[in-house]
Amino acid sequence: MKLIFFLLWGSFFAACTSSPDAVFKRLKSNQTGIKFINRLEETETGNVLSYEYFYNGGGVAAADFNNDNRIDLYFTANQGEDKLYLNEGNLTFKDVT
Repeated sequence: MKLIFFLLWGSFFAACTSSPDAVFKRLKSNQTGIKFINRLEETETGNVLSYEYFYNGGGVAAADFNNDNRIDLYFTANQGEDKLYLNEGNLTFKDVT
């Protein structure tokens, strides 16, 4: 029984390792042009104790905002400035906020 447990546990961790056939690949912001950070500044009245959803974050919308048949990205911030990034192709974006 212990052997089966360890075999299952080992196969689980083996499946979690990254492989060269991964579907997604992390791209750096200097490659994509997307430099958005949703910074949160806690205050005495603005914190998780007084506002339960303080850390839930903003959101992102993906749509063709300028009708060029490329999917653009719109990021919303809780306390900062929202950003609109137009898709320039090849996974590169331009901040047009």
